[in-house]
Parts: sequence; C-alpha cells; structure tokens
Amino acid sequence: MAAVLLAAGCSSSPSSTTPASAPSAGSTVAQAVAYTQCMRSHGVPEYPEPDSRGQLQKIGSGQQVGVSDAQLSTASNACQSLWPYQALTPAQQQQELTDDLKFAQCMRSNGVPTLPDPVATNGKVEFVISTSKTGINPDSPQILAKAHACLHVLPAGAQLPSAVTIP
Repeated sequence: MAAVLLAAGCSSSPSSTTPASAPSAGSTVAQAVAYTQCMRSHGVPEYPEPDSRGQLQKIGSGQQVGVSDAQLSTASNACQSLWPYQALTPAQQQQELTDDLKFAQCMRSNGVPTLPDPVATNGKVEFVISTSKTGINPDSPQILAKAHACLHVLPAGAQLPSAVTIP
C-alpha cells in the first residue's frame, strides 16, 4: 500500500515544492499534466513536465522557464484552478473520509484486521499506518491485492486512498 497509497501534504501555491505524492496519486498525475499544459498554453512553453508521481518542479522565477516573472504570474493565475495540490473543502474532506472508512471496513473484512481508520487533517484524508503496531507490510503483494479488491467500495474512477507509513 505504501507505494500506491503513500501521500504527503498539500501545497496551495504553484511556486512551492510539491508533495511526495498526493492523496489520489492517479488523479494528481493527471491534474499535474493538465496544469503543465495550461501553463504552456498561457505563454510558458518551457514549463516542465511532472514526474511519474505527479510532482512538479519548484519554479521560483520566470527565468527558470524562459519567461518574465510577470508572464509566469499571469499563467499561474490563469491555471490556478488546475493546481493539483489544493486542500479539500470541508464537504470534500467529509465525503473522502466517509469513502475511506468504507475502504477500511472492506480491508478488515478481507483479512487486514489491524488497518486503522483514516484520519482527516489539514485539508486531506489519509491512513496513518504504523508498521510496528499493525504488522501491516504496505508493500506486500498480498496487501496490495486486497487494497485493489476493495476499490469497488470507492466512487467510480477513484484511486487507492492516501496513506503514510511510520515505523
């Protein structure tokens, strides 16, 4: 689950460093690609592609991408709605928490009884898995197979929930 579910915090500014991955990795990658395309279509043709996990390079000045700071700012403002690392609204956070609780129940009924409930903090929802307390190896093929088997309880098109593992 760690490779697929691992998530880190969100950022609200396009000029800040992006998270290690986002709550919904698949959708974050798509959003990061859409943001990049938007930036390019708004006059920043050298805006860099996100990496395979949807991370965007920190861009602190227009010079980094071959444009003026004013042009970078104009493009950033035009594309802000596509920025993939925005915090969830309270209603979105509550819905994601409800969905992820269903996922946790499915995982428990499919042989992972120590999976904790997800938690909602700072505009995101994630599972915090202590490997020493739960005995869960998030990278094991068995856990990943069970996680994929429980996708059916999530909304159509949803990715595996976000998770952070701690020792």
